[in-house]
Amino acid sequence: MYHGNTLFFRTPMADAPISFPTVPWATEVAKDFSDLRGQLTKPGIENGPGPMVVPPDPSIRRRMKGPLTHFWEYGQWLDPYAQGEHIRDHLLRAIYGTFSNIKIMDPENYTNLELEWVACVPAQGEFCRYKGDYVLTETDIRNHRNFHDAVVQNDGAFCLHYPGNDKYDFRLKYWEWNERDRKPCGIPFRCLYSVNVPNLIMAGKHISVTHVAGSNTKFMGNGEQHAIATAAAAHLCRKYSTTPRGVYEGHLRELGAITAAMTGAGNSNSKL
Repeated sequence: MYHGNTLFFRTPMADAPISFPTVPWATEVAKDFSDLRGQLTKPGIENGPGPMVVPPDPSIRRRMKGPLTHFWEYGQWLDPYAQGEHIRDHLLRAIYGTFSNIKIMDPENYTNLELEWVACVPAQGEFCRYKGDYVLTETDIRNHRNFHDAVVQNDGAFCLHYPGNDKYDFRLKYWEWNERDRKPCGIPFRCLYSVNVPNLIMAGKHISVTHVAGSNTKFMGNGEQHAIATAAAAHLCRKYSTTPRGVYEGHLRELGAITAAMTGAGNSNSKL
């Protein structure tokens, strides 16, 4: 199972009635679903009542920060590469079908509701992860394991999406958002190059981690840090005519110095 792909869309209220055509090709997927309150059954955390983002409790950290924005997710049990276009088209049908249902089933409240924007490129929840000389685990992150080759710091929550809505397959059954202690953890350089492809280095959702650990390292801000480290490693590969593993074995201190300079800070978990 993968994290599914998602398509985002926005639904503001216009100043005048907005018409919308019948879309039988879409409602075949959406069925009778007509609820924009959020991705989960309980409204208010991922989105608020109706098309607005209004958390029921100000202390709850909102996942969806943009008002009027929603997303449907699909493809957890499919191949995100070979079946990527099918996943995207299925999500488009779910979005257009849901919006059509809302307009038809509750015209009194949503006659002015407008489908302002729909993404045409899915956000891919999970990519193929390559195995490196080390595979980072959830336990490593929770325990802040001290790696001698840590080249960057990552932070953030564990974010896991679980499918399983029996009727609407573009809806989640459960969403795990675990912020642990919110403290950063070190990412070892051994997670950023392949164990068996000599010239392959990776960043972001491709790095060598378990499924659960990847739900933490996948965030864009974290991936940017991996990219800095891999760019520095690529520079050293060219400079010394070596492989990424060769950088690890012979030029780790120089790699640490470059990444520290590029990020503007040292790495507390690193001995470099």
